Amino acid sequence: MIPMYDYRPKYPKIDAEVEINPNHPNLTIWHNNIKAAIFIGVHCHYANVALKIVRAETDCYTIAMCALTGHEDAMATIRDQHSEDLARFIEIAKEVKQELGK
Repeated sequence: MIPMYDYRPKYPKIDAEVEINPNHPNLTIWHNNIKAAIFIGVHCHYANVALKIVRAETDCYTIAMCALTGHEDAMATIRDQHSEDLARFIEIAKEVKQELGK
């Protein structure tokens, strides 16, 4: 798992290969050989832009957890998600990671 916390553009200069940016999320995916990405807590506008780029430029499987209606550009979207759901998701992810020995 590689969390990408700050998805906003950095001005005046960014290093797109180090930080995710709505204009270059594909670089992070390519350089880290990411096969699946989960968008959690990303503002809808930025998520939609990033999801369009990721779908067009990579073969990464995209999942979006959204508090509103979901994201049509994600390969899978789970809508109406809130903090309790996210806490449960994190626990399941930790269990799976431990089972995989990572």
